[in-house]
Amino acid sequence: MKNIGKAKRDLHRYLIITLGFLSAFGPFVTDLYLPALPSLTKEFSTSNSSVQLSLTMSMLGLAIGQILIGPVSDKYGRRKLLIGSLVVYAIATVCCIFAPNIQLFNFMRLFQGMAGAGGIVLSRSIATDTYSGERLTQFISMIAAVNGIAPVVAPILGGVILSFADWKVIFIVLLVIGIILLLLSLRLRESLAMRNRLEAPVFASFVNYKKLLRNKTYMIHFFIYMFSPFVLFTYISASSFILQNVYHLSSLMFSLFFAVNAVAIAVGCAVAGHLPGRRSLFYGAIIMVVGALLSVVTLIFLHSVVLVELTFVVLMFSVGLLQPIPTAIALDSERNNAGVASAALGASSFLVGGAVAPIVGIGNMFVTTSVLFIIGALVTSVFVVLSLRQEKNKRYTK
Repeated sequence: MKNIGKAKRDLHRYLIITLGFLSAFGPFVTDLYLPALPSLTKEFSTSNSSVQLSLTMSMLGLAIGQILIGPVSDKYGRRKLLIGSLVVYAIATVCCIFAPNIQLFNFMRLFQGMAGAGGIVLSRSIATDTYSGERLTQFISMIAAVNGIAPVVAPILGGVILSFADWKVIFIVLLVIGIILLLLSLRLRESLAMRNRLEAPVFASFVNYKKLLRNKTYMIHFFIYMFSPFVLFTYISASSFILQNVYHLSSLMFSLFFAVNAVAIAVGCAVAGHLPGRRSLFYGAIIMVVGALLSVVTLIFLHSVVLVELTFVVLMFSVGLLQPIPTAIALDSERNNAGVASAALGASSFLVGGAVAPIVGIGNMFVTTSVLFIIGALVTSVFVVLSLRQEKNKRYTK
């Protein structure tokens, strides 16, 4: 009996480590090379916008991958798809390292993102197959903790690497991480029993995406979840160029600034969890609008790196405030369609990020960044007002 208990504990630890790092795969694919974006502009003799397109392609891949891989794994199981996605990731990463031009590099980033999405989707699916009830909640929380550290660690690690090597070493590190995850995944057993697999044709499950459009509560909070990262991805796309090229911060110093802003998001999420009802949405929208207006002053007129960084902190804190509650309300309103609802939420933010990244590099980056901050804040605020009005109407009808 002792041996059985020890084996279960060992399996539990192994799953936490493996699935935790798989869930953090997406942030590593997008964030590790952020300090290298200016270097890539010189390497390929191209424009900032063309290099930022590589960020767009990886985010687009992360979005498409989540939409496709989740339903397919319900039909054919988790393990083979996970291993296959990691093999594709390794091949795409090698192609990025040896890409002769920015066009091939960007194309391979799309496949990197799609493969990374496999880790995000399948780590949650395997956990759900393996655990239930309170045990599942605890396990998901542990995975989320690992996933929350990734956006902080990735750019710092990228900055450290760039302090003594060139951008290709970053992709070699990404390749090594992929190979390690592949080896860890080979030891995983198939978690989805044959009796629990989708019997209908796999494409039938995609019809469930249409059901989301008829759910007003889901759609209001879907758009809050979707457009608050509009501000986040504007920051991600612009910050390396603004802080390194204009203010001449080293890649390591930029990474430390990035880490501070990631912590601001985490603090915002923590605060949101302790505020009653939808109050975090109200405060988050106000702070985001104020931060967007401050960006006009600090980026266009004052040109102070300290004030610019403080503006970024304010905006990232507001993003944290605006993420947890919309997620919970949206998924709670679609309990019978939770898998598709979750995939749509996850894909939406990366689609927005993919659209924003190349726009940031057009014209005067200070002006473009400020305008995008304001657009994201205002659109998010519109749907926050609709959410608060919906909550008020519910109280009146009770």
